[in-house]
Amino acid sequence: MAFNLSRLEDSWCIFLADFNVTDSISGYYTVTLTVCVVTSLLAPITVIGNAFILVAIWKNPSLRTPSYVLLAGLSFTDFCSGLLTQPFYVVYKLAELAGWRKLICIAGLIAQIAGYYFSSLTVIALTITAVERWLHMSRRSLLTVRRVVMLYVTFVLFLIVFFASLMYYWYHSTEFLKLFITVFVFGAALCFFITVFAYFKVFRIIRHHQSQIQTNQNAIDIGKYKKSVSTILYILTLFLLSYVPHVCGLLAVNIMGYFGITLSPRAAMPAFTAIVFSASFFNPLLYYWRIKEIRDSVTRILRNVCCKETEEE
Repeated sequence: MAFNLSRLEDSWCIFLADFNVTDSISGYYTVTLTVCVVTSLLAPITVIGNAFILVAIWKNPSLRTPSYVLLAGLSFTDFCSGLLTQPFYVVYKLAELAGWRKLICIAGLIAQIAGYYFSSLTVIALTITAVERWLHMSRRSLLTVRRVVMLYVTFVLFLIVFFASLMYYWYHSTEFLKLFITVFVFGAALCFFITVFAYFKVFRIIRHHQSQIQTNQNAIDIGKYKKSVSTILYILTLFLLSYVPHVCGLLAVNIMGYFGITLSPRAAMPAFTAIVFSASFFNPLLYYWRIKEIRDSVTRILRNVCCKETEEE
């Protein structure tokens, strides 16, 4: 079937602009415009910050371990968020304020699909990271760098197929939409429970080795592993704090929309989305603060860049 823009508006984009937001004195207009300005300023900084993290891991051979490869995967999703999701979201919201329906549809769909895609990839990377820490601390060398890369690429391709299928069936019919949503929610719940279980095991191992230290038995360097686990927990906490308001807002929109009350919760959604985007901005700062190897590698890169500029001048 040939691509049809009017069909696109009828099938995909009907939910993107459900009420009039052209009133310049409305709270929605003010919040949305503020979010667009802030996101436009933070997006390039997000791209640059995560690019430094990726280059730091790539340039330093000592950082090519399973845990750092997974950290690079997290940084990659944040990089793509600043490069793709956030700019298209700004275009989508500005088009919504201006009432440009076709641009709302195109930019909105790209922002929505890219946002859910990279968020899903982030959740999977956090889950694999939790499992990797558990296996590493239990001294089971199952996840090598090669296996981690293959696993990550597998999920990258799987999510591409999943969201491409979602878009195809959504374009032609909404019959399978509930099935895709069910699979999406089930996958998110499964990742959550796997992550919780893995960290439960990690803390049991830490407690066991702490008791070994107290009885002067041979034990691993518990301080080193506690710091690595706490860093991952910082990342996980930042992820949850940024996404929980957005998820609660979506639930409020759907519940109140069921009773015909839609404007109040929707007016807060752009702010909640900006909080989600902020995680991609703060994550590189968190890596730089918490991980000495990353900090040293980034510092060397910045020093080299500054030295080259000085020599050219």
